[in-house]
Amino acid sequence: MGKWSGTVALAAALVMIMGAIWWMPAEATGTKPVAVRLLRVLEDSGAAGQTVQVRARASMGLVDSTEKVTELAERWAGQLEIPFSHVEISRKPEMITYQTEILHEGIHVGYEVSGVSKNGSFDTYVVLQTTGDPQSILYMENIQKSFANALKKADFIPQISTCIRGMYNDKMSVDQQEGRILSIFQALHASELERLQDETVVSISGYTRMWEPFIALNGQKMNLQVATHRDSDSAGTWITVGTPIITVEY
Repeated sequence: MGKWSGTVALAAALVMIMGAIWWMPAEATGTKPVAVRLLRVLEDSGAAGQTVQVRARASMGLVDSTEKVTELAERWAGQLEIPFSHVEISRKPEMITYQTEILHEGIHVGYEVSGVSKNGSFDTYVVLQTTGDPQSILYMENIQKSFANALKKADFIPQISTCIRGMYNDKMSVDQQEGRILSIFQALHASELERLQDETVVSISGYTRMWEPFIALNGQKMNLQVATHRDSDSAGTWITVGTPIITVEY
């Protein structure tokens, strides 16, 4: 199936997805999504969950003009029920981007379509990012799962990243931070691959068999990163858990 015929099929699928998914009850999900598992191990380590972010990104192939990038952005905005008049455009010498953010049922939904100049054509990408509090986690996972399934059905390959941010209510030393991170690795049966730290920050990356998607790190599989940061402006210590990698500031 060609990329543009795939986009038509995807558009048809999204008509049903976005109309129903906002009202899907949390109980309908069945097995626990990755975001739910990450939130659980974060809270089991003693932190209070603060924010959840799930991001899906897919390459939509090459188009031959900026008008085609605009057409793609407008089509997707319509299928996601985002008013195109609210979509902002950013133009740079080598890139054109359409993006906006809406608030629905307490969930921030970020939408972006970009075209990167390449030998007279444009490589196009679509991103759907959902951000909310832990109480919204199942709705966010349902939105992204259905979106990803529609992408796959239309022969596009989504890359999905999930980040959970929380806070411990005390300032921790580097050794204490390391201990909390390693407790999460133990709970997820994860092996350590790389470690970075300074006087206030600890970051450990690794791999767990508890879910499949991964990226390559020095020729090895990586699908887990946990980082902590002692906050200088409060009495607490931040923790961020991400898969396959943390994509937010920590």
